[in-house]
Amino acid sequence: MIRDNNMKILSICGSPRKGNSEAIISRLKEIFEQKGIENEIILLREKNIQRCRGCVEYCNKNLKCLHKDDMPEIIQKMITADGYVFVSPNYFAMPPGLFKDFIDKCSVLYTAYDFTKKPDLSKKRALVITVGTDKEFIDNCRDNISKWFLETLRIKVVAEKSFCSRSELKGNYNDIFENKVNSNIDEELEKMADELCDSLKIVNKAS
Repeated sequence: MIRDNNMKILSICGSPRKGNSEAIISRLKEIFEQKGIENEIILLREKNIQRCRGCVEYCNKNLKCLHKDDMPEIIQKMITADGYVFVSPNYFAMPPGLFKDFIDKCSVLYTAYDFTKKPDLSKKRALVITVGTDKEFIDNCRDNISKWFLETLRIKVVAEKSFCSRSELKGNYNDIFENKVNSNIDEELEKMADELCDSLKIVNKAS
């Protein structure tokens, strides 16, 4: 068993409702805690994240948004975390608007790196998971999210997965683990957690 009490993982759920994405991120938290790893969950639906209004003349210079919301707190948590878990439902091969707003508001991290003003997130590692009913769409959604984090924030995605699910949960928020659509989902999540932890241990040793 991998144990590293100094390792900190930040999990961000981009779903606008309580459902499959939140169930997955909660199950991963249980797995990390069994390994003795600190894991904090951020549910974007509970945060005030305003849309990017394109005020680049301000944010590019000041490396912060002109409009006040909860993103500075989230960004600070991203800077201090060692690794991440990003989970999102699929909305027509893309993440929902809530998650896209989060992505857009991360632009200050891109700008800071681009102008060598830090922070450098290139030593961070991440998991990306998407859920939805259409296999091709959820795969595309997963790939789009992974590509953005790698090419924009330089965060290496060490494992990614898309899980098929039912959209109508009928009040059963644990449906994705009980509907038999993904019979090996627990094993897959355990494997992904190990891949993230192993990758972070390698990065820490090299630092």
